Amino acid sequence: MFENRVYFPNGNLYDLSNKPREFISRCIQGGRCMLSDNMKQKSKKKLIADFDAVSLYPSAIARLYTLEGIPKVLKEEMLSTEYLMRHLFDDDQKEPVGEKFMSGFFVLIKIKEIGIPRHFPLIVCDPELNPELNVPRSSNTCCLMYVDHITLQDLIKYQGVKCEVLQGYYYDGNRDMRIRDEVKKLFELRLKYKKEENPLQEIIKLILNSIYGKTILSPIESKITIVDDKDAIRYAIRNYNHIVKFEGLDGSDKTIFKLTKSICRHFNFCPLGVNILSMSKRIMNEVFCTAEDMGLYIAYQDTDSMHLYNEDIPKLAAEFKKRYGRELIGKNLGQFHSDFAEITKDKQSLAYKSIFCGKKTYIDLLTNDLNEVAFHCRMKGVKQDVIALTANEMFPEAIQCYYNEDKGLMVPQGTYDKDSEFSVMKLYKALHDGQEIAFDLCKSCQPCFAEKFNFSITTKTSFIRKLKF
Repeated sequence: MFENRVYFPNGNLYDLSNKPREFISRCIQGGRCMLSDNMKQKSKKKLIADFDAVSLYPSAIARLYTLEGIPKVLKEEMLSTEYLMRHLFDDDQKEPVGEKFMSGFFVLIKIKEIGIPRHFPLIVCDPELNPELNVPRSSNTCCLMYVDHITLQDLIKYQGVKCEVLQGYYYDGNRDMRIRDEVKKLFELRLKYKKEENPLQEIIKLILNSIYGKTILSPIESKITIVDDKDAIRYAIRNYNHIVKFEGLDGSDKTIFKLTKSICRHFNFCPLGVNILSMSKRIMNEVFCTAEDMGLYIAYQDTDSMHLYNEDIPKLAAEFKKRYGRELIGKNLGQFHSDFAEITKDKQSLAYKSIFCGKKTYIDLLTNDLNEVAFHCRMKGVKQDVIALTANEMFPEAIQCYYNEDKGLMVPQGTYDKDSEFSVMKLYKALHDGQEIAFDLCKSCQPCFAEKFNFSITTKTSFIRKLKF
């Protein structure tokens, strides 16, 4: 879709390889996932909403463009934020005009000063780039950072950052806006199919969410080759410089070889992928920084969603409209809506209690107008039924809970109210308090398999994962 409707019709968009691709790809920063101030959080008896962005990556594309031409190395006199900001295109500028001749840039900066510390910082401290700093990945810390023009604008606007520009590339061609119309067409088509309850909407959703990923594919650094045993020695002699390992395939006359693969011929369109990720974070930053400036509490963010008090949403929406001239709440691109799974259809769920232990490890006790109770649980690397089973074994005196796959929620059993003691809540409280808990992943209703290099597969009987926060 992208190639046929945007890339080829333009005729002046270029995939990158080697050093330009490698440098610009360093600007890739995934979605921010963190607790407020990188500290464990707990809330009680004040309703929290899961405020979710509508189709975050398509929303980012709907505000974006593709950069025409080829990247050029920044000259010595260009290496300053003042120069870059002065010559960067305005937001909706399409062609170079006068001193506004830079359609985009990708640079390595050294952050010298942070004017506005944030509970959810925009700064990303990459441990590979800053090995001497032992700080969380998202933190108010002066460090080295690869950024594009969108991220640098946001760092200056929302955190008052002052920095030194060390090196980079810039584009001085046009900005092609047609990608905006194409993504809007797809989004509207998905809404049409979704309204009709047509499963095709899931396919379109995958297409929409895969556009950015396709543009930033990592180089494939190895390949697998299978040869006959009788040819294995000759193959090894011819390719010995590239062979990583080899092994005979069980029950066959074949040998499998793993070889290194040259990455110098790997091409991708990473400038677009980087810009999409940066624009998606701008969409979130507009909301987060507005909320922080108002003194509103946000407990947790995971890429495209946030946990905040439900009563604060109308105030946040009003201030957002005042600042940006757009409606915050809705179901269109660029808008947000509450997105907890419903216990009963058409009855909004909100979190009565929440415990946040760490990244992708938290629980929300959900309730609704019918006073029903269920649990929205997340624990990266541990399946839902294993969470429930472990909680029930550790706390047999508490209300037992089981995972309901149809609802996507943990459901309690027996007689209870929202203030009862539940096994899964006690489990997360124990993790929050620093207790180490072991989870046997093989207790899941789905079997655990181990696949070896020679393609043999065994069933695991025990797979212990220990968590401590």
